[in-house]
Amino acid sequence: MSKNGVWQLKKLAINYCEFSGSSKYIRNILSSKVEKFKKVNPQIEFEYNINRGSHPYLTATYESGVTKTVPLRGRTEDKVLKHMQNLKDVSGEKPRKFGDRYISKTQSIQGLWNPFINFSNNEQ
Repeated sequence: MSKNGVWQLKKLAINYCEFSGSSKYIRNILSSKVEKFKKVNPQIEFEYNINRGSHPYLTATYESGVTKTVPLRGRTEDKVLKHMQNLKDVSGEKPRKFGDRYISKTQSIQGLWNPFINFSNNEQ
């Protein structure tokens, strides 16, 4: 995702094991599909880390300094690519709430409240 023309995802680290079964899908797509993803997104710095005896995971580092980690234990090739695309499309910030939940097109029938309204009964 880009904000004001600046891509937010700076670095994507792929951590996997050379031998474990949970990393087999990542090893299958490293030379083909990840390289295509890398060519389509030249603004992202890719890093491949081999961690023996650990499950695979992605670590995304954003422009704001935020890092997100996504575990990939046993994920298929398509799921791994979807996670990579999702990390690219997110800004790295927490979601914000905008505006009110209820928007009315007409004003209240009763009128606006004013703290200086006199409610005393003059008909006494």
